[in-house]
Amino acid sequence: MKSRVCVIGAGHQGLTMAAHLSLSGCEVGLWNRTSSHIAEILNSGEIKCSGLYEKNARIAKVSTDIQDVIAEQIMVTVPSSAHRDVAKLLAPYMSSRYLVVLNPGRTFGAWEFALELQRNGCKELPLIVETQTIVYTCRRDSSNQVVLYALKKDVQMTTFQKNKAVEAWQRMPEVLRSHFHPVDDYLAVTLNNVGMVLHCAPLLFNIGWVENEKVDFKYYYEGITPTIASFIEKIDVERLAVAKALGHPIESVSDWLRRTYGAKGANLYQCLRDNEAYRKIDAPRSMHHRYIEEDVPTGLVAFESAGKTIGVETPCISLIIDLAEQIMNMDYRANGRDYAILHRVCAGDSQLC
Repeated sequence: MKSRVCVIGAGHQGLTMAAHLSLSGCEVGLWNRTSSHIAEILNSGEIKCSGLYEKNARIAKVSTDIQDVIAEQIMVTVPSSAHRDVAKLLAPYMSSRYLVVLNPGRTFGAWEFALELQRNGCKELPLIVETQTIVYTCRRDSSNQVVLYALKKDVQMTTFQKNKAVEAWQRMPEVLRSHFHPVDDYLAVTLNNVGMVLHCAPLLFNIGWVENEKVDFKYYYEGITPTIASFIEKIDVERLAVAKALGHPIESVSDWLRRTYGAKGANLYQCLRDNEAYRKIDAPRSMHHRYIEEDVPTGLVAFESAGKTIGVETPCISLIIDLAEQIMNMDYRANGRDYAILHRVCAGDSQLC
């Protein structure tokens, strides 16, 4: 019997995951909020793949109505800044028989998702998992075409629900299990958010090139120079300091690149240059991108708030938040994840511990 999976979101990762799962034998339902983003898939029922897979993937059901595609295995692939909206959408249907995987959770994602479910009437929580990062290195070429460059290995996954990480891993689609590693220490994984380190500062520092319609460049290979890499290593040092102060030491981004991609190098810049999977990744064409709109409020803001709560200074992280807020005219702190609030709720609610 085919495993039934619901994929939430039709962006780069959502389409890639839907295609990958389908080509691996799963029955896939794909949901997206707006029909225009999935119009071609609605018409054809297929996602065109290139890269690791050179074939079309048949999608069993595509819809903007969650009732059409909901399944016991739910893979959430929308930017983490949209997790609250997805939790509101799913709340009426949830129970312990469901598995919800946030791909990725970013920082404190499962806490926030559980709290939003409860705020919207969910009486019995599903098993909520968050992954450390996206399992795919991929890009969407058009509304129904994706390029899969690489599948990451040994991606950490966790849940705040005690001693449930292995159970969650066992309940995931079989084809994905070999790429994930279950970890029972929730904070050790949720604090191991590498996206906010690699995404926010480089995009802000390259704003002139991003907004120049005549320029295309490779994000990691041309957008992260030795000087930029040196600065984002300072952000990583602050991230490591917050995690250590919370009692959950984590690996550096350089060590993560070595473990996940087999990259070699004495520093972050060298590890990025040695990562073949990053060689073809184009830079965003707009500042309105998840590298800012997701990674600032659900990554940098979360770490800054944790640092303030426990007395660890994060000047470089705060600098990038300030810069993003001024450039984008957004109050990311007001809408971002607050460690003090989420931790207090978790500590006071037996269902969230």
